[in-house]
Amino acid sequence: MLRACAAFLLALCVSDSVAASAQDGGISAPVPVLSSASIRRFEIGFDSPAVRTPYSRDGGCCPALAVGIGGTVNINPRFSMDTRLIRTTGQSVSASNFFGGHILEFLSGARAEIRARRYGYFVRAQAGFQRWDHVITGVVFPTPNTFTFLRGSHTNFMSDVGAGFEFAATDRIHLRAGVGDLVIREARSDWTNVVQPDAGIYVGLGRPVVWHPPVYSAKAVHPFWDLWNSIAVAGSELAMTADSITTQRFISRGQVEGNPLAAPLVKYGWSGQISLQGMETSAEILGIYGLHRIGHHWIERLVPCSIAVAHGVFAYQNARAGSHPRQAP
Repeated sequence: MLRACAAFLLALCVSDSVAASAQDGGISAPVPVLSSASIRRFEIGFDSPAVRTPYSRDGGCCPALAVGIGGTVNINPRFSMDTRLIRTTGQSVSASNFFGGHILEFLSGARAEIRARRYGYFVRAQAGFQRWDHVITGVVFPTPNTFTFLRGSHTNFMSDVGAGFEFAATDRIHLRAGVGDLVIREARSDWTNVVQPDAGIYVGLGRPVVWHPPVYSAKAVHPFWDLWNSIAVAGSELAMTADSITTQRFISRGQVEGNPLAAPLVKYGWSGQISLQGMETSAEILGIYGLHRIGHHWIERLVPCSIAVAHGVFAYQNARAGSHPRQAP
């Protein structure tokens, strides 16, 4: 996920540079015009991620739903600074010297986005901390035969690299949904990564940011289903199919799906696996069509190629895992 997001951001910069060169050199490109849509300098809103931690698999020990506030400063239409502070609504049902109680998360960092008039795709890189408020910090013995745990807080450094989608319901109200790859530092040399989805609603404040959204012209760009896109999407479908087959094979041999986003569906066998692939394919095609309409053709072709490579790697890893069935205890 970290490498995929970095590649996405790099492709965005290359695409912008090529588009600028195309306009300067007289090459046909979509002509931007001023739209009635606007971006406000500041945004404040409500954020609700499904909190994930390294202990989320331990029998539901960790709370999931969190609520909090977020703020954004839009430097320009493509780059913003985001900050959010959230707290879980529930607390863990157990505790240790690493986790216990509610979770407080703080993240702040940069977001790069490519926008159309009503939607956009973004990548983000943030850093902050994750704090548990009721962990075991020590033990005292009031009597020789009894003991009591001391409780306190425990804070871990964390970073987040993720991507997502934004929809502008009105000029001021924006909805965002994303998935982040969190890397959490539990100890001096112990780092763990988890996948965490989130969603939020934001309201724009302050003066509008000058913005010229692109206008789609079918005559000025290549057809969506041209040869290159057809080959790229077909390749990603073949890689997804290989991943699906090897996933069901290693699950049938006693292995467990490690992807928290896929696990709820693949556990139901082929019906869940086919549903998952159908949803991913639909999201892929809708995503690259959105990129096609706003003129980011480098990224439009990069996305299915990246998906094909990722699922090819997953299929290889599944095949290796499936060749070594879990040993009975």
